[in-house]
Parts: sequence; C-alpha cells; structure tokens
Amino acid sequence: MSLYEFSAKLARQQILSKRETPMKFANILVISDQQDKDQMALAHAKSMVERYGAKLHVVAFTYQDLKSASVTLSEEQILAAQAKVLASHQQWLDQQITKENLQTHADSEVVWEKNIAKWTINHCAANAYDLIIKTGHRSEGLLYVPTDWHLLRNNKVPVLLVAEKKWRNKQAILVALDLATRIKSKQVLNKKLLDAGILLSASSQMPLHICCSVAVSAVLKDLGLVNKNDEVKAARLKYRPLIEQMLGEYCVPPEHIHINLGNPAKVIPSVASKSGAALVIIGSIGRKGLKAKLLGNTAESVLALLKTDILIIQP
Repeated sequence: MSLYEFSAKLARQQILSKRETPMKFANILVISDQQDKDQMALAHAKSMVERYGAKLHVVAFTYQDLKSASVTLSEEQILAAQAKVLASHQQWLDQQITKENLQTHADSEVVWEKNIAKWTINHCAANAYDLIIKTGHRSEGLLYVPTDWHLLRNNKVPVLLVAEKKWRNKQAILVALDLATRIKSKQVLNKKLLDAGILLSASSQMPLHICCSVAVSAVLKDLGLVNKNDEVKAARLKYRPLIEQMLGEYCVPPEHIHINLGNPAKVIPSVASKSGAALVIIGSIGRKGLKAKLLGNTAESVLALLKTDILIIQP
C-alpha cells in the first residue's frame, strides 16, 4: 500500500468514526444452499469476518416428506431417517465452514424445515442479527413467491443477496436513494442506505456512487411538454445539496452522483452497469399481500435486471 493509499484509508476511517452510523455487521446469519457449489454466501460472510470481526451463524435447510413415501414407516423409523439426513447435511456444512477456515468465527445448524422464509423470519425475531447473507434466486411466477421476496416483504433485518451471475469488471458500490419522498420513514431510510454505502465503500476501498431517479410523466413527455435537459438540470440543482448534506465530511466526486429522469427500476440497473457496481444498496418498504403482487417494490423490480450483489434495507 502506497503512502497516498494509506493516508486516504486513514482519512476515511477518521470520517467514519465521526459519523454516528447505526449500521454494523457484528452478528450475521448466513443461509447456506447446498446447490450452490461455490458457496458464495459463505465466501461473502468470510469477507465480513475479515473486515468487521463478525460472528456468523450458518444455517442450512433440508426437508423430505417421509410420511408420504411409498413405504409405510413407523414414527420411530421416520425420526431415525430424519436424524440420519440431518447428520449427513451437518457433516457437509461443517466441511464447508472448515474449507473457508471459519471454525472459530461461526457456529452452525441444519434445520428440518420446508418454509425457509418463515423459519428465518421467526429466528431473526428472536435473535439480534445485523445482516442476512444468502445466494439470490430472482424469479417469480404469478402465484409463487420465492424465499428472497418473502424476506424482503416480511423481515426487518437487512438482506444481502449474492448474485448467481455477475457483470464483469465490477469495482464500485452504488447506493440508490429516493430523495423525492416526503414520507419521514423513507427519508430516514435514505440515511441508513447512505451510511451503509459509506461503511462498505470505506472498508472495501471501492468507490462510492449515488443514484437518484426522478419521475417524469410519460404523457407530458410524449406531448413534448417536458424538456428532459431542463428537468435533469433542475433535479440536480435541487438534490445535489441534499446528498452533500447527508454525506457530511465524506467526499464523493461529483461525477459519482447520478441524478437521472425515469423509472427507478430501469435507472438503477443502467447506472449500476455503467458505474461497474459490485454491490447495489437499495431500500424496500416491504409491501405485502395483493398490493405487493400487483404493484411490487422497486427493490423487487430490479432483482431480475441487476447482475450484481444487492443489499436490501427496510425502514
């Protein structure tokens, strides 16, 4: 590390120490997927241990409907078969933890459970976790909501979804803010998102980018009643001071602040691609029920388009 790099790192640490950020990564729940041959969630968790001294609880899930098997089993036989499967999976999980050299930083368990999201939400309600890390599975049919989306809608712990397929040459962190909101909880959420971005950018030494999309009426635009350049200029004059105020002493180059017109579900992936984002940090208001089915959240809308890791934080 050069003298300049060391001085820059020290300066970032001093600025971070002055920010009373609530974001921390001391206690992390890692959901391990046996189908993930690279164990990317566990590898990401290892980096959290190295950067923040985090303590990990690694959990894997298994479930088989033994009672509906073609052979009728007694209750004792079912319990014995279940214990055998759990022991086999526990041996595999312990091997993964050993492979990452995390034995002194992680404890583990294998859970016999079909509904992963429900177990995770209940477990997090009873334990103080700062973060959940799991491999992202980003698809949804009309009537099927995968585990990831259940966690986004119903869980209060930030979720880091590790991308299965990624863009190449990624080296930045992108924070997506909703600066047009007048809702107090969303304004507080903006601060949480930016604090997380600053913390992760400083510790990873990756540049921080900030994205803000400004909605514009498609009808007025099509009628030629909206001048795109004028709208962008006005938005930048309005929102740049707000971003700079939120940043405080933490310096972000002007060219790393992206204020664009359009739907955030399209703007965010576009900016992430152009900035080479390795991680996108975004807020989720956690809509539930039919409203979530019909409208969705911005966080959920971009999951299929972003080929990068995503950290989702709720108010």
